[in-house]
Amino acid sequence: MAKTIFKRGPIRFKPDPMTVALIDFNNSKDFAPQTTGIVVNESYTGCAVVIAFDRDLKKGDKIKIKVGQLAEMKASIVWVKNLEENIFKVGVHFLD
Repeated sequence: MAKTIFKRGPIRFKPDPMTVALIDFNNSKDFAPQTTGIVVNESYTGCAVVIAFDRDLKKGDKIKIKVGQLAEMKASIVWVKNLEENIFKVGVHFLD
């Protein structure tokens, strides 16, 4: 009997070297990033980013993000891992 293999979520891939994300935590009309993060992996539906930021980040926060050469888009934080004081690894789900 053959085993069924289930994969978790979309396929992730390594970003191009030096890929950064500009992140805007405000819900304003204009895109005005407050921080830049290093993109550590990408998928078609989101990415993981390491950022240095002095604000409390939580799951469900709505943001705007510009990843590499992509256009800015609306996104949601789906998980947050605190690596050190004010340094976070954040999972982002694209909403656009």
